[in-house]
Amino acid sequence: MELDYELIFGMDKQMHLVSYAVLSVILGMVIVIFSNKHAVKKENELLMDTLVTFGIFEEYRQYLLPNRSAELLDATANMIGVTIGLAIPMFISYVFRNRHHFISKRFAVYSLILITMFVGLLFLNERPFVTFDGPIQERLENIVALIGL
Repeated sequence: MELDYELIFGMDKQMHLVSYAVLSVILGMVIVIFSNKHAVKKENELLMDTLVTFGIFEEYRQYLLPNRSAELLDATANMIGVTIGLAIPMFISYVFRNRHHFISKRFAVYSLILITMFVGLLFLNERPFVTFDGPIQERLENIVALIGL
């Protein structure tokens, strides 16, 4: 059995995932901002059901159009995008509701350390997935040198 990774993880699937994630983040934040704090979870569950159903119906609609096709993997990417997109506003809502109990100082320091480590890995990556122009590469080297890596 051979898997076609371009078909499974190709640009089309990535666009489905990202577009539904962005849509979910925007709509989820609207719910978090304008809803009663006790109804946020229930309304986000309804939003998730609606967006996943819409994504599946959209694939069926594409089946009826010429030069388009319905794909199970597109619907799966839509569903994963909705799940990731709605997790972000729910996490933000949790942090703001429990900000007195949340370990914010440790989280902030930990985040700074992680960001620094990821920038260092971006610079040291042996198989680069992103190439920088000369001036950007020099700026990144200067930042890494300033940090001390």
